[in-house]
Amino acid sequence: MSTALRVEGVAKQYRIYDHPSDRLKETLTRGWLKRHREFWALREISFEIERGTTVGIVGPNGSGKSTLLQIITGTLAPTHGDVQVEGRVAALLELGAGFNLEFTGLENVYMNAALMGFSRADTDARLDRIERFAEIGDFLHQPVKTYSSGMYVRLAFAIAVNTDPEILVVDEALSVGDTIFQHRCVRRIKQMQEAGTTILFVSHEPTLVRALCSRAILLNGGRMIADGTPMEALNRYQRVIMAREEAYADGGGAGAPGRQIARENESAGEVAVGVDAAGAVAPQPLQYSYRHGNGRAEVIGAELVDAATGRTVELVETGDAVAVRLRVLFHEDVAEPVCGFMIRNRHGINVYGTNTEQRGQPPGAARRGEIIEAVFTFDCWLGQEHYFVSVAAHTPDGEAFDWLDGAIFFRVSCSVEMEGIANLNARVTTRRVEVDGRDFSRATGGAHAGGGGGEETRALKA
Repeated sequence: MSTALRVEGVAKQYRIYDHPSDRLKETLTRGWLKRHREFWALREISFEIERGTTVGIVGPNGSGKSTLLQIITGTLAPTHGDVQVEGRVAALLELGAGFNLEFTGLENVYMNAALMGFSRADTDARLDRIERFAEIGDFLHQPVKTYSSGMYVRLAFAIAVNTDPEILVVDEALSVGDTIFQHRCVRRIKQMQEAGTTILFVSHEPTLVRALCSRAILLNGGRMIADGTPMEALNRYQRVIMAREEAYADGGGAGAPGRQIARENESAGEVAVGVDAAGAVAPQPLQYSYRHGNGRAEVIGAELVDAATGRTVELVETGDAVAVRLRVLFHEDVAEPVCGFMIRNRHGINVYGTNTEQRGQPPGAARRGEIIEAVFTFDCWLGQEHYFVSVAAHTPDGEAFDWLDGAIFFRVSCSVEMEGIANLNARVTTRRVEVDGRDFSRATGGAHAGGGGGEETRALKA
């Protein structure tokens, strides 16, 4: 597969001056008097994107995501490094970028299309699609400076996706606008994927990244720290966010954190302490794809079992009664522990999750050395698919003691063919209806038989 985008050693430096006069002093002395501090927004970013793929860029605020997209689209020059783009690019960067605020929406449509190389006739041919997709009515003929943020994005997205780009670059635009428009954007992106468009977009919404992307890149502090599957990058992203939150809590006078549990991709074969049926402590395999937490408590057992027999299951028939059984060992006294789980499908989409607090069954205060078991029983009305279960012990505020992604794997089978990730077990009835007092079954039967039924058919059409 050919390469649509290549980024090689890209870095971006900004000079920060404490006072406006410092810039003048430095200029007049031709740099001999240094009055600035260097800030590197990006450092040595390198990757390639194959044509026809969708790649998400994730990372905390200030990690360099928007700066990178601006360099890729050519609106910002790198300090050093090189970007090679093969194909026509349409970009949605920061809100209103590329719009003249004094122009009307329609004038901006023609201006943006011209910048992409389209003639007026080409734009005229696409105008109906753009206007229908944006759905801003008469505001299309009003100055853009009168637009709301949602209207900005509606028009900008409509232009970008209806000018047949070979590469689409989107910077967090899908987070603006109402739910209906967001669904419309996602549908359009999927259509573009099927047509072979290369898509690169920034999003803080993990569900969107999992659903649309085949690959994700994680930036932090201007550096690329992960490049792999969406699940891998998002797991690392979660760890970065948790580390920031813990640093904030420590700086805010919170108590000293407990021992850290932050191990990645080391699950297979790890042995943890478990508890057997008689209540005795015994070795038990514990698997996971990613783990983090402050260590005040530790998950020592997690399994999916048949609700009737208590036996571990990996293949479940849709509708079967099953239970997620979770055991947690506490290394410190905890006043209000919460235990919970989250089921995700193989694309990483959240399917169902709950915890002891949400179900109104808090286990109560836990003492150091105590083991608490939580059993969540439910009827597994899921579609035929592979699923992963994440389990956790945490505070009511969400501070993780121990969080394990992919601790349980299971597959659901369906004897009756269906579509989707949820089996709603629909019931169906059919009947014949009468039209103008006549039995429709006889009308259709006569028509199929090749004779009669003409009067009934005319009545139906009427």
